[in-house]
Amino acid sequence: MVDQEELRKRALRAYEFGRLRMSSRVLLFLVPLVTVCTLLSANPQACAYLALVTVGLALGLRWLDRRGVQAVDMGLKSGMLPLLVSIALMQLGCSSDPTLCTSMCIVAGTLAGAWMGYELHRRRADIFVWLASVSVALIFAALGSIDLGLVISFSLAAAYIVSSALIAVVLHFRRSTTI
Repeated sequence: MVDQEELRKRALRAYEFGRLRMSSRVLLFLVPLVTVCTLLSANPQACAYLALVTVGLALGLRWLDRRGVQAVDMGLKSGMLPLLVSIALMQLGCSSDPTLCTSMCIVAGTLAGAWMGYELHRRRADIFVWLASVSVALIFAALGSIDLGLVISFSLAAAYIVSSALIAVVLHFRRSTTI
């Protein structure tokens, strides 16, 4: 006869291993990207720390539950534009003109945040998903903007947060008045 307690432990172990495998799929996307960011960075140690935080946050949230998977997916998608703009600015040597860098990063952050607000509204996501996806997106975008300076990084973050919240609130009120 099979011991029920042993069977339950094996089933729980298999279940948790499956969740870990599912959550670690994001590494196929993140590891090459954060490696390139770290190699291109003028400050590779700080970039490596941000990469570890990004990977840890993505794995943890995806392992947590379905809302975490949704938050990480939206955060990584919306963080790509600011990340790529920041890397392009650094590689093109535009970091010597802080006004250009700040304005370009603010535009990228505003566009990415507006997209995030629209997606949150469309998916009817709750505040946990918004906070988690904004955290993932901003840490992910910081991989590229860390070399541009803190003022530019904070400007990007502020534009992202304000635009995503504004779009989500406007669309929420628009939906509630049309029903």
